[in-house]
Amino acid sequence: MASAIYERQKTGFGGSFASDLAALTIAGAQGATIKLGIVQNVQVTFAQQIARIYDVSNGGSAGAASGGTVPVFYVGGRTQGQATIARVLGPQSGALCDFYNAMGNVCSPQDLTFTFRGGCSAATGPNVTQTKVTLDNGATNEPAAAAGYTIEAAVMTNLGVSVGSQDMIVNENITLMFANLTCSSTAT
Repeated sequence: MASAIYERQKTGFGGSFASDLAALTIAGAQGATIKLGIVQNVQVTFAQQIARIYDVSNGGSAGAASGGTVPVFYVGGRTQGQATIARVLGPQSGALCDFYNAMGNVCSPQDLTFTFRGGCSAATGPNVTQTKVTLDNGATNEPAAAAGYTIEAAVMTNLGVSVGSQDMIVNENITLMFANLTCSSTAT
């Protein structure tokens, strides 16, 4: 009987997707799309402040000594978001100043929508069929699906540009702050 090497847990194929189907779009206040150029990296962080409070008169040391439960309360505070976009300046960077003007105006914050697609095909048209395939192990290979994250009321807070003598590639890093994050998902 054959035995597996390094097998601590039996694994099976669960499906596949192509990572090069991701797309990033920016929509302004009037729905206008802003060209981004050559995007290398995007990171979005959204956090909420939560305070943990205890009641010293309810439970306390007497409650703990007698095996009772000491209550803890969560108080939800404000949310805050930050995003960074790293780009390479090149032939697709013609709308650079338009981006700075749209995103850097604190009096007119913009919405940015990041749309990512997963699956093995994003092709559409009359001759394209996407089928749901069920494998022998019970896993399914679903048609492509999209998840969209919209950061609302975003404004640019920081801009950095760097270049190295070894490759002469001009890199740009932008930091944005935003007020709210929404998520939507659809099957395509």
